[in-house]
Amino acid sequence: MAGTNQVDKSQIHGTTGSGNVRPISALTQENSTSLLFTRQGREDFASSTHPRMRLTHNVEGSTVSYQARQLPILCGLEDVVAQTGFLITADSSNTITIMIGGSSVSATNGIPLVAGQSIFIDIVRLSKLYAMGASSHTGETANLFWLDM
Repeated sequence: MAGTNQVDKSQIHGTTGSGNVRPISALTQENSTSLLFTRQGREDFASSTHPRMRLTHNVEGSTVSYQARQLPILCGLEDVVAQTGFLITADSSNTITIMIGGSSVSATNGIPLVAGQSIFIDIVRLSKLYAMGASSHTGETANLFWLDM
């Protein structure tokens, strides 16, 4: 096929969860194959509840420590597994910036979310996401909302 503009059309078949056989379209070109597909939504949420996540602080003796927290712990859930990731939204009434990231998130290392801001993260385990305030949040409002996608 080198030097031509022709394209070979291939036909692939797949089986759905109900056992129905469906054609899957693929396009084979000189240097690559493109697979065409449509993603179908799911029937329900991964979690039956979506409680608010409230950032808090630990008081150890006379020392107040601000540590990164796993997101499911912040809302009292076990791990939640999403299909494609999570939409995380900072409460519009927040008075501090919240940092989002992995286990090494800190007040200066992470993705900042200001009040009312949202971010989609394509990590599928809520337990892999951590949050902490970018500054002291004693007496401040620091809440997150989430939706599994």
